[in-house]
Amino acid sequence: MYFALGLLVVLGVASWLTIDASAVFHVQRYTSKFLSYGRRDVEIRWLPVLFLSLFAFRVVIAHMRARLEAKDSQ
Repeated sequence: MYFALGLLVVLGVASWLTIDASAVFHVQRYTSKFLSYGRRDVEIRWLPVLFLSLFAFRVVIAHMRARLEAKDSQ
């Protein structure tokens, strides 16, 4: 688990440093019954960090599940 999390951190830092801060994704105005926001610029460098953090969450959850299953089998 620690190796996988460390690798995800290294990939996150590498993606953060290699993607230019001025690269943005322009989001147009959106309105629905539940959500409404105006025009925004989203930095593209946040997208791989979000993606990798979802994998990190999965790794932690799988580790917790394995610990619980090992505890139940004893």
